[in-house]
Formats: sequence, C-alpha cells, structure tokens
Amino acid sequence: MKMLKQAALVAAAVLFSLSCASAGVEEKDRGKIVPRMNIKEAKVIRVNAIAGANPAQLTVDRGTTVIWINESESSVEMQFEGQQVTMACKNPVHFVVDEKGSFKSDRIPAGSVASMCFVEKGEFNYVMRKVLLFSPTQEARPYNKEFKGKIVVK
Repeated sequence: MKMLKQAALVAAAVLFSLSCASAGVEEKDRGKIVPRMNIKEAKVIRVNAIAGANPAQLTVDRGTTVIWINESESSVEMQFEGQQVTMACKNPVHFVVDEKGSFKSDRIPAGSVASMCFVEKGEFNYVMRKVLLFSPTQEARPYNKEFKGKIVVK
C-alpha cells in the first residue's frame, strides 16, 4: 500500500510538472521562473533517514524535473550549497525564493514530494536536513541529521 501511494505521488508530480511546460527558453533575473521551457523528463531521488539521498548524484539534461520523495518519518528542508539555483521552470513544488534570489525548499513533510525543473547548467550541491517538530504550536528546529546530494545539469 505504501509503495502504491508513493507511486501515485510521483505520477501526480510528473503530470503536474509536464502540464506546466511550454516551448522555448526565456532568460530572467535571479530567483525567477522561466515560463517557456520544454520539460524533457523526470528523475526521482528518494530520501530516507538511513540511506540519505538515493541516488546521491544525478546527471540530467536542462529541462529535466527532479522529484525528491521524502520517505523518512520526519519533515526535511533542502538548501543548495555553492552554486545556487536561480531559475526554474514553472511551478516548482515545495520550493521558495530566498532573499538572495536563490531557490531553497520549504518544509517537505514526511511522505511528500518536492520537485523542480532545472534550467541552468552546472553542478548543484544540496544538503537536506531533518526537521523536528515538538508540537504543532512550536517552531520547527533542524535536527543534526544531514543528507548531501548533487544535481549535475548538462
């Protein structure tokens, strides 16, 4: 049942991402959505509390949507280190633009997905941190468990 639910989440994320695509590329300023980019395909990264990000490194073409599935039992947050992601195709899921114009994730709940279509070429290292919630009224606090990964965009 759990595998069926995860497969449905991935399918929904892929269909949503593909439905938002249109032709061409339009360069924008930092932290912008690129409205015209063909989404070529989708790749999945599974995040697990023990195994970390699987695969830890993924090489993709421009226009590929990367989907992270949070298979851990707690929420996670993701941030890029070094080269930042400053452009993405329409409708990244669970990502926001920070004050510097770079994308970072918001809280990705356990069992949920986050996705982003990569537009810029480069090597994007990221770190995912487990987030502990002590109660619904308390602010989330980062946990000392980190998972690192890399997206290489050709």
